[in-house]
Amino acid sequence: MKRLQTTLTHLLIALLLVASPLTAWVDINVTWNAADPAEGGRSDSYREAQRAVTNEDWEEAEILFTQVADGGGNDADAALYWKAYVQLKRGRASLARQTVQELERDYAESTWIDDARALEVEARQASGRSVNPADEEDEELKLYALNSLMHMDSERAIPVLEEFLQGDHSVELKEKALFVLSQSGSSRAREILEAVAKGQQHPELSMRAIEFLGLEGGPETGEALQEIYSSATDPQVKSKALEGLMLGDHEQAVLAAARGESDPDLRGKAVEMLGLMDARAELQELYRTETSTEVKAKILEGLFIAGDATTLSELARSEQDPALRRKAIEGLGLVDSEESGQALAALYASETDIETKKKILESFFLMDDAETLGRLARTEEDLELKAKAIEGLGLVDSDSSREALRTLYASESDREIKKSILQAFMLQENHEALIEVVRSEEDRELRKMALEYLSFIDSDEAMDFLLTALED
Repeated sequence: MKRLQTTLTHLLIALLLVASPLTAWVDINVTWNAADPAEGGRSDSYREAQRAVTNEDWEEAEILFTQVADGGGNDADAALYWKAYVQLKRGRASLARQTVQELERDYAESTWIDDARALEVEARQASGRSVNPADEEDEELKLYALNSLMHMDSERAIPVLEEFLQGDHSVELKEKALFVLSQSGSSRAREILEAVAKGQQHPELSMRAIEFLGLEGGPETGEALQEIYSSATDPQVKSKALEGLMLGDHEQAVLAAARGESDPDLRGKAVEMLGLMDARAELQELYRTETSTEVKAKILEGLFIAGDATTLSELARSEQDPALRRKAIEGLGLVDSEESGQALAALYASETDIETKKKILESFFLMDDAETLGRLARTEEDLELKAKAIEGLGLVDSDSSREALRTLYASESDREIKKSILQAFMLQENHEALIEVVRSEEDRELRKMALEYLSFIDSDEAMDFLLTALED
């Protein structure tokens, strides 16, 4: 569970920093180390300097970038930025600031200016100068300054952040300040975060604060999130609190919500969170006691998320509700393990309901199991199920499924089944197989169908063949 929590934490932070609307955040440091998108057109000297950066040979990189910058030309502005970057890496913050000023003076229209200004904020911080977001002139630089506060001790940073939250700034900037605050780990920072999460301060930031509490983890934040969940009347706030409890690994609190919540949607949300927490035993117990079909379906989804093929297999065999049974079968396909594959094969062999068998075939497709679909396409006597297996092969689109379909077409005598195979060729955009059919098939209707499907495929070979056919 801890590995899952770490993965989810990194994913959520990445979303917060780059996507919108979870988002409206600026990627502070990553762009500094990102590959130069124009590097492919750069001079040999510039590329050599970049290789030095990659190898963390900072002294050599500074020498090389200085040479490129002094030479002028198309690479000079980029070289000045990277020169400042390398100087900062070498602990030469004052020189880095001078290089940024040179870039701003000589190349005022450069696309590197914004990145350089962010670098200057870091250089000021490295020089021991106090960085206050309120001192910056534009909002983007305020974001960089806020990020720099993460490197200060909390006694200095927290009062500045509190003051910033009270100021007349955009919600996006305040969210970023809140994020920086959440990284402090101090008791005062947590008090502020909890107050915001409870809506006591800056209510427009409460949902984001709940997320940050979840990422922080720990028993105290767990208690705060439980209090938020219990006292909230807004389902969205409750849902967000459940997400926070999941991120903080507060399993018992989430289980209590799954058991006692009267709102089926929120019970379903709690069940989903339990799946992410790999709480298999709890989900099994909930399924036995749950009466709502909708919530039971959510529990099946939770079992899939937890990868519990054993329980899904049992329910796929024993569940009396056809819709829930098919949901369990679908979950087995999504789990995609050796155990789930064996369970589905056994279910297909013993099943008599045609709709359920179709669902099992769909699950084999979800698993990309061309071998089983090919076998069933060859051996299934029911023409409707045979066509379904062929459709699944067409959707899998692998070398083995392509070969299975070509072999099946060559051995098949039923025209309708052959039509299904032609459609599968089209789904795979397998123009070679369709061209082969046009050339060798004696049935005029099947040849016409193969030609029609060729017209749906965007390939030079298909187009050339169709043009040749028109000339003949």
